[in-house]
Amino acid sequence: MNKKISFIGAGAMGGTIIERLISTGFVRADAVLACDIDQSKVSEIKHRLNVMASADNRDAARFGDAVVIAVPPKQAPQVLEEIKDSLSESQILISVVGLVSIVFIEDTLRSGIGVARVMPNIPSLVGSGFNVISFGRYINSEDKQWVKNLLNVLGEYREIEEEKMDIYSLVSAMGPTYFLPFVDTLIEFGGKNGLTHEEARKAAALTLRGTAELLLAVDRSVDDLNSMIGTQPLKARDQDLRSALEQELERTFQQINLAKSRFARRQR
Repeated sequence: MNKKISFIGAGAMGGTIIERLISTGFVRADAVLACDIDQSKVSEIKHRLNVMASADNRDAARFGDAVVIAVPPKQAPQVLEEIKDSLSESQILISVVGLVSIVFIEDTLRSGIGVARVMPNIPSLVGSGFNVISFGRYINSEDKQWVKNLLNVLGEYREIEEEKMDIYSLVSAMGPTYFLPFVDTLIEFGGKNGLTHEEARKAAALTLRGTAELLLAVDRSVDDLNSMIGTQPLKARDQDLRSALEQELERTFQQINLAKSRFARRQR
């Protein structure tokens, strides 16, 4: 367990993972190095969590037994080229970068370094994440288990075929962006009609959590479960709402596939 971990990219997702791993004791703060093109993010994390910091990605590549890359997809090729000569086959490289395949990472590094690709989601901050993972061809069983232990700290994980990564990212990584606006509407409505903001927020959040637990525990269709609720104010608009959401999901999925195709063409 006593591995040092580097993070190249300390934004929303990189920062979330760092905070969770340190707060649970999975890794000591002095065994973490954060690196980001935005020095204000690095400074904030350094002072808040007492981690090490650097402005040089090669420092991060040399420091960590495991190196986590959490940068935007368009930056990934440059970062991989920059750090490849600073990595060794004894390390693990964990990518949380969208669009960038394991094969592309392995071909760019031109080494036998073990690669894992993870698609995390934001509930990982409190250990309730649902994170999917695929492994490259060079990673050994011991390193696989270490990565799985790390993911256990973030919540639940599923090992999947990499070709399913994009659809999982839409369902799980982007999923909260569909839930949270509705929850916020309930919170605001409750606050305007007699509840304090804290009361409305807790009621809405616990209701969302309970609904999720119901879906996991009861093997019945969503329609069957919905029919158990006596008052259904949106029932008349149910099909319209479902159609609108489905259209948005299809549109976003097409955008992901188009972006992936463009990324692949740029790297040829």
